[in-house]
Amino acid sequence: MTVQPALHRQHCSVAAPTQVWLDADGRLGGGDGGGDDGGQTGWFTGLLHGDTRMLCRAEVTVNGFAPEPATVEASPGGVLRVRGLVRGIEGPTEDPAVELLQTWTVTPGAVRVALRLSTSLEALDAEIEVRLAADFTDMAAIRLGRFRDPLPPSAADDSSLRWAEDGKTLTVAAPGRVGPGERLTWRGTAGRGAPLTAEWQAVLSDDGDAVVAAPPSTTARVQRRPEGALGLLLDNALDELDGLRLATRTAPDAPFLAAGAPWYFTLFGRDSLWAARLLLPVDTGLAAGTLRALAAYQGTGTDPAAAEEPGKILHELRAKELVLESQSLRLPPVYFGAVDSTPLWLCLLAELGRTGAEDAAVRSLLPNAARAAQWLLAAGAATDNTANRGFLSYLDTSGHGLSNQGWKDSRDAMQFRDGRQADGPIALAEVQGYAYQAAVATADLFDAYGEPGAAELRDFAAALRQRFRERFWVEDDGGRFPAMALDGHGEALDIPGSNMGHLLGTGLLDPDEARLVADRLLSPELFSGYGLHTLSRRAAGFWPFSYHCGSVWSHDTAIAVRGLLGEGFTAEAQVLAGGLLAAAGAFGNRLPELFAGVSAAESGQAVPYPASCHPQAWSSASAVVLAQALGAAV
Repeated sequence: MTVQPALHRQHCSVAAPTQVWLDADGRLGGGDGGGDDGGQTGWFTGLLHGDTRMLCRAEVTVNGFAPEPATVEASPGGVLRVRGLVRGIEGPTEDPAVELLQTWTVTPGAVRVALRLSTSLEALDAEIEVRLAADFTDMAAIRLGRFRDPLPPSAADDSSLRWAEDGKTLTVAAPGRVGPGERLTWRGTAGRGAPLTAEWQAVLSDDGDAVVAAPPSTTARVQRRPEGALGLLLDNALDELDGLRLATRTAPDAPFLAAGAPWYFTLFGRDSLWAARLLLPVDTGLAAGTLRALAAYQGTGTDPAAAEEPGKILHELRAKELVLESQSLRLPPVYFGAVDSTPLWLCLLAELGRTGAEDAAVRSLLPNAARAAQWLLAAGAATDNTANRGFLSYLDTSGHGLSNQGWKDSRDAMQFRDGRQADGPIALAEVQGYAYQAAVATADLFDAYGEPGAAELRDFAAALRQRFRERFWVEDDGGRFPAMALDGHGEALDIPGSNMGHLLGTGLLDPDEARLVADRLLSPELFSGYGLHTLSRRAAGFWPFSYHCGSVWSHDTAIAVRGLLGEGFTAEAQVLAGGLLAAAGAFGNRLPELFAGVSAAESGQAVPYPASCHPQAWSSASAVVLAQALGAAV
């Protein structure tokens, strides 16, 4: 059986494209054991760069004793401090006499580790040893819990160790301290008030990676920091987002946010666009960079294997093919299998245009907008599936792509009340909302810049709005609500899901319809007390630990909060925002990718989803929306 590694108790620091992951006690190594363990270990550690774990072990001892874990503390700027007590060295009393503090500082392409050995003894002759190993395991294999055996160094002397494979390199430097067996050794004397210090550094690179570090942000972020838990969440979120900044080799001056650590450390159309939209009030430069980065890969031809179509915006970018055998996935390096990336790109461009900032960037992207708008019109008019004609829909025709191509992209995400899986092509509710908003907003943008095409977009939007009202609204004993989707037979999925929250603020709903959606979102059926369940608690397929069928996603709830604010439902927005803020308290005043859909009535704090990524761009960006809803000036 394959078990995806659990992440919720691990400590990480990111400075894209570099990451360090330590276990719950602050150790690197010894957990996954190297080799193929069949996915039974449940977690992993390592020093990663791009899509590769390079260093898989950095085990430290003092006089042969491993420090007993005490605390792991995170600080801004990519710093983790691991405090351990060396119990094997006795003092004059039963109190611990020796402490080792390891400080990990992560920057793009480099990690520095400072060691400080302190003692209450008058004098301690000490030997600090760090045992290293590198395995260069690919991220796709790590996700399946499969690890390579350690590799021998390609070069070594008394100052450094170097590993290299397929354009990837790892160099560990500790001048004069490198010994046999890939060990670093320092010897000296520590005493009371006179600690023994040491340091080593790892430098990582990948000549073939599709992404590189982006320049630091120079945008002023927050007008006035809120107090209390909201302020802590916002501080942590903005620090996490700084660590996720990337650019592509194609457009190195166009920053965007990596979707999330550790699995999605690259450009994702949907994720990067939503993160930029949520952050637009505080960072217009990131929005411009994200739009430009994606425009550089805009579809030009038709390729079913890549789901590419002219004018379409990509789903994800990688340096090589992504293969996940357990999910029958084989995705090319530039993959377009997302039905929502293109309308979301148009929405962000129009919103950026309305700010009046980045005018040169907006003007330069108008040709890309024209091509994206033509894709939108063509996708809405597609006649391959008569049941869903007039709606944006998706169907993987390659046999090895994503079967679901909206944000809920797991295989079981689209289901009926009785648990039946929906057949494709599938037309998602939220995507029709994005498409409507994109068409209207792009028409306004074209008018403002004197570009043609506005009338056709407005006609498309008006027809889509009417069709949606006729086909998507269903009713149960709780009243009317918009279905999550229409299946390939034109049948509406008859159970509420959080997707309806994405319709708010798009203009697709009239005021009465928006009221119905707001009321349903805040009902116990969908609101857990901490956030929105992805699927109604009354569904046969509901499970709190299901990725998309009962869990709570931070960004999903935040998008509903944003929509509620846009519709004027401030009190309702504050209820959801308050729930999500309370959930963040269970995760160190941070918002993970998702957490379990265990209700507040069942648990005194939010319950982790073990394999949840953290940090995740759109989750961290959600803190800005919560601040807006709760009255902070951002």
